[in-house]
Amino acid sequence: MIRNYLKIAFRNLWKNKTYLFINLIGLSVAFGISTLLFLTAYDLLTFDQFHEEKGAVYRVYHKVNEPQGEQYGNSMPLPMRNALKAEFPEVKLAVRVMDGGAQLLKNDKLINQGIVFTDPEYLQVFGYKLLKGDPKTALKDLSNIVLREDVAKNIFGEQDPMGKTLTINHGDKKQSFMVTGILEKGPENTSIDNDMLVRIENVNEYDQNKDRWDADQHSLYIKLDEKTTVAAFEKRLKSFSAKYYKGNIEQLKKEGAKVDDRGEIISTRIMGLADSHFDTKVGGRSQAINKVYPYTLLIVGIVILLIAAINFINLSIAKSFTRAKEVGMRKALGAFKSQIVGQFWGEAFLICVAAFGAGILLAYLLIPQYNAIFRTTLSLAMLKAPLLVGIIFLCFAVITLIAGGYPAWAVTKFNTVEVLKGKVKVSGSSGGIRNMLIIFQFTMSVLLIACTMIVWTQIKYLRSKPLGFNTTQVYSIPIGNEVAGKRLLKHFRNRLANQPRILSMTGSDVNLGRGQDGSFSKSVLGFEQNGKSIKTNMRTADYEYVKTLDLKMLDGRDFSEAYATDTVSAVVINETMAKQLGVKDPIGVTLNTDNKHKVIGVVKDFHFESLHRQIEAVTFFMNGFSINYIFVKIAPDHTDETIALLKKTYNEIAPKSEFLGSFLDENTNKQYQKEERLSQIFFSAATLAIILSCLGLFAIAIMVISQRTKEIGVRKVLGASVVSIMALLSFDFLKMVGVAILIASPAAWWLMDQWLADFAYRTPIQWWVFAITAFLAIAIAFLTVSFQAIRAALTNPTTSLRSE
Repeated sequence: MIRNYLKIAFRNLWKNKTYLFINLIGLSVAFGISTLLFLTAYDLLTFDQFHEEKGAVYRVYHKVNEPQGEQYGNSMPLPMRNALKAEFPEVKLAVRVMDGGAQLLKNDKLINQGIVFTDPEYLQVFGYKLLKGDPKTALKDLSNIVLREDVAKNIFGEQDPMGKTLTINHGDKKQSFMVTGILEKGPENTSIDNDMLVRIENVNEYDQNKDRWDADQHSLYIKLDEKTTVAAFEKRLKSFSAKYYKGNIEQLKKEGAKVDDRGEIISTRIMGLADSHFDTKVGGRSQAINKVYPYTLLIVGIVILLIAAINFINLSIAKSFTRAKEVGMRKALGAFKSQIVGQFWGEAFLICVAAFGAGILLAYLLIPQYNAIFRTTLSLAMLKAPLLVGIIFLCFAVITLIAGGYPAWAVTKFNTVEVLKGKVKVSGSSGGIRNMLIIFQFTMSVLLIACTMIVWTQIKYLRSKPLGFNTTQVYSIPIGNEVAGKRLLKHFRNRLANQPRILSMTGSDVNLGRGQDGSFSKSVLGFEQNGKSIKTNMRTADYEYVKTLDLKMLDGRDFSEAYATDTVSAVVINETMAKQLGVKDPIGVTLNTDNKHKVIGVVKDFHFESLHRQIEAVTFFMNGFSINYIFVKIAPDHTDETIALLKKTYNEIAPKSEFLGSFLDENTNKQYQKEERLSQIFFSAATLAIILSCLGLFAIAIMVISQRTKEIGVRKVLGASVVSIMALLSFDFLKMVGVAILIASPAAWWLMDQWLADFAYRTPIQWWVFAITAFLAIAIAFLTVSFQAIRAALTNPTTSLRSE
């Protein structure tokens, strides 16, 4: 009996090849793409969670109620770790983490490598496993270094690295370390880097900042004992903040700062490590993202599945009515309802199984291209995760049950006598369900198209908005650690002084945007000035900084070799910093910093950070941090030759280092990779949703128009034109698309308004976005339906009326 059912199922499927292939293609593509989207969302939602296998890890941050509003900071002063451990016995472990760059010698070439300055407890706090060495003693001495397994293999090959000496350059220092541990690589979805681990005491500025509470430089992570809750610990931290930030709190009170809901002006707080990746206010160590992003991917994946499933359901319902006589005959011959339901559900199950298998195969084949386009590190091995497996199989089961079960249930309600007389037609309720499903399909498609267009307009705005400095002619070159920054800059100036295409040159500690080395850092300086609390970004700048970047000098001058004191006691500030000082003429004002710097110039505000953030105060020092980047302004003609000259010069000065130069516009565009990925995903999903919706609409149009063949024949005999018949047949479908547009447009506006709230600078949502979206949806639907409508309208009426 089962074999007979299978034979009938295969015969029926092959007999209706058009519907079979539409369902197979639609479902398999939907399963494949949704699997990739689910994997991406899972990867993001489990970010940093594997560290919690060793217990909950918390990140320490500050919330400051300044007069102008709330400010958050995730960089901590060096003495805070020891203070927390001394005052709170519930702090079991505390570890400082500071990222840096280093270079090491391999085959006469210096290779760039990330380095993490930290405390010995690092290996006990985070979830990495030590493959060789003892986690309690691996970082016991200042000369110890722990290498990640892939880094160790790259340096030492197949040799055992344990106990070997490794010389690295970091900052302005050259040090030798002994390898005392090999660390596992771990998953990619973590913000905690671990290329090479050394003690934080090796940082250049450690000795001068180890007791300073006004120099925030690193991230701080803690582990609490199991009995202590976050709320209870934060309550105890209130006295800690009041003790160590007493002067800052009093100063903020004088300036008009009010206490928050906890009664604090400066509060020290903690958040779970996994949560920090999604907190855009505080920010994670890697770029924080809104949690809406992974949930959006989940929703888009489910929507694509639903659209394909709706096609399947609609076509299954449509075909079930064409098999009414078969069902009537089966019932007349004594078939039970359960047998008929089993037959229809079995056919749906076969299609779903085939489509699911094809979808997983498609996902496997597309993963390399998907990873390259969306910059992810997915693999089907992630499908071992029970939660992910559960979601995918739940989607599969729901689609199979509904698509197979509902049509089967519908046909079992047929009256046997009426069926055998050929009087069964599509009921009003079935038509209503079909229409609602079509409206849902196009609502989702219109929503995705509108979201895609709004994301695209925001990205275009981010790329085109003037940043206040020259991005197209300025070339950024990371210096590396082979030659000290100031010395390499001096060599560059001497060797290229007579080159006409080199217009000017300067140096800085921080890049603008993200260059090829991927490095980004931020230093904030706080001090009291004339009874007022001042907070400013601190950046190093060399001679011709203003000239090279084409900054607009509002008052005063740039750093100049004509003034010997500029190197030790002069600063240039931006407009926002000048406003903070609150004086009419800031030129000549002496800042109450350690070395009493004097303001010599004020530049117009420019976007030295991404457009996610408002422009903040910035102060440029010549005697700040070491120079890590050279900025070269070049003539706009013969750029390839000029870059080749820069590369040749760099390789002559630092022959063992890799040249990683890039234009500033490339660097600034890299700040919006997350938004570009979202745009690409929305565009791909919208395209796929439209194609799947149109496939279903095309098949439904065939079915509906075939049921109205005689009506069309009568209308033509009575004088109806081809155009009027085409309009009549198309109107019912376009009406549903119109309803979908009315539902989707306000939903898209609300969703994207929430997304745009993450940007300090954003484009307004324009009305024409929804006008174009509506036009596209209607045009695509009309073209899909009109082909069948024209074909039906051109049919000879004698053909359709012959049976009457």
